[in-house]
Amino acid sequence: MNCPFLKEARVKYCDKSAFRKMIRIAGNVAQETCSSPRYKQCAVYGRHAEDSQDPQCPYLRESLAQYCAASAVSRFIPYSEPLLSRCGGDSYRYCDVYLGTANPPAQAAGAKRDCSVGGMRVPNWLHYSANHMWLDSAKGGSCHFGLDAFLTRVLGTVERITFLKQTGVHRPSAILTVRGVDLEVVFPNPILLTASNLYLRANPAKLTADPYGMGWLFQGVHLPGQPPVTSGLIRGEAIVPWIEREIGRMSAFLAECWNSRHGATLMNDGGVFSPDVLQHLNREETLRLFHEFFWGLRV
Repeated sequence: MNCPFLKEARVKYCDKSAFRKMIRIAGNVAQETCSSPRYKQCAVYGRHAEDSQDPQCPYLRESLAQYCAASAVSRFIPYSEPLLSRCGGDSYRYCDVYLGTANPPAQAAGAKRDCSVGGMRVPNWLHYSANHMWLDSAKGGSCHFGLDAFLTRVLGTVERITFLKQTGVHRPSAILTVRGVDLEVVFPNPILLTASNLYLRANPAKLTADPYGMGWLFQGVHLPGQPPVTSGLIRGEAIVPWIEREIGRMSAFLAECWNSRHGATLMNDGGVFSPDVLQHLNREETLRLFHEFFWGLRV
């Protein structure tokens, strides 16, 4: 399904120009140099002179192109190449321009709903790994990966993101630096990585502010003949009970940390842990929590 902002237009361009600048066809083209006998005065035509008697330049070409209607500057892409960009498939949902619009239009056939658990957004059409990474698998084998709201709620403020592998066949992985502690996140299944969201290196706040949108981490393609990238993941009706169990486990873990530190008993009330919980833990507790809940080898 294409992006709803992807539009088409007829364009013209010079076949002999060093730079193929596409110009949208509009108005009275007969008044333009290339579309009138005045084309013989053009320097580009002069360098490739041929005794043409055509009423318009023989190097003038027309084609159908596509462009983004939401972009501040229209960049025309040949109609034959839409699938080379994220606009020509489901990947448009992770485009900054699309996500940055005030009210992105919903596709009637592709509109999806979220559910909420403990005040956390949980898109129930995604697949989740046991260490709280999500996978969005689109038609054609294209995939996006990121961290779910449970994990980003725990992380709070991320100071730095380091992508370990940006392309090639790997298990998608990155190092997140929180309060000076390096924490590794690894998706359990390998895939052919095609891109990483390198913009997060300059603005890591997007990772936790919009984990299912601008905070995506990796893009990849499923390898034919290999086990499905969704193998062993949590999906459908199993998602909500799993998140509820994880909230209970986290509450019990934090109560244990408090009891160990203060030598007193804090009852686990089963409530949802506060955001930015790592700010209240020391280094040892942070590493122990991360190994318990988010270690990349858990399946």
